[in-house]
Amino acid sequence: MTRDGHRAVTVALGSGGARGLAHLGVLDELERGGIRVSAVAGTSSGALLGALWLLEGTDAAVARVRSFAASRLGRRIADPLAAGPGGRLDLVRRARRLTSLFRLVLTRHQVTQQTFLDRVGFFLPDVAIEALPRAFVAVAADALTGGEVRLDRGPLRLAVAASSAMPGLVAPFEVDGRLLQDGGAVAEVPVGAARALGGTVLAVEVSEALPAGRPDRDRVPRAMFRAAAMGWQELRRRILAEADAVIAPAVNYFHWADYCRVDEAVAAGRAAARAFLAGG
Repeated sequence: MTRDGHRAVTVALGSGGARGLAHLGVLDELERGGIRVSAVAGTSSGALLGALWLLEGTDAAVARVRSFAASRLGRRIADPLAAGPGGRLDLVRRARRLTSLFRLVLTRHQVTQQTFLDRVGFFLPDVAIEALPRAFVAVAADALTGGEVRLDRGPLRLAVAASSAMPGLVAPFEVDGRLLQDGGAVAEVPVGAARALGGTVLAVEVSEALPAGRPDRDRVPRAMFRAAAMGWQELRRRILAEADAVIAPAVNYFHWADYCRVDEAVAAGRAAARAFLAGG
């Protein structure tokens, strides 16, 4: 309980790209429902949106995401490998897809570190983590050892960039002598980091659904990717079992680059939080 009589939780905000936009709806509804968010642990988009929410609140955060989706930086992040309406690729998308496939084979990274930092900087000011109004930690993975790294001090932009640095998209960021990349590989939902902050831990899971497949007919790439996804799913289940409670907004069918669907994602987060509050 807090001094004003409200319940308090430490939230663990999971990774998921644009699916993480649901976090904004969850956080807002929790506080409207009398549950104060006392601390935030975030991985990847969970770190980005958690920090943005702490600094600006829900309405301003949503407005900033809308601006990003309409900006040049936001338009460039759209994934040309994604299918169009009805799962079909038009001629332009097919051309972009082929170009992207060649680029994936011939280059090390899709964007420079500076471009990636510019994207993070669109959302977050250049402040220290210690300046945030509530306790915050961003979770990244050590690119050399595979260990979980918790960043709770120092430059906020750098910590969030490191937590979000998807392998193949951008090079790992050096922080305190370690090369760090997207924390989703080791702590897709940072329950352990949230537990270390203290208090009741509420996990918010926005992961991608297990891709459909036909095990008896799938070609090698799809079969291998689906098998890996099964492993991630089981790891996620074990991580979530360590939380005191879990909220899972219905966004697992979103593509990770669908930032233009901010209103839909936030609404899904609100709906999930309301269901949680009604049941609790």
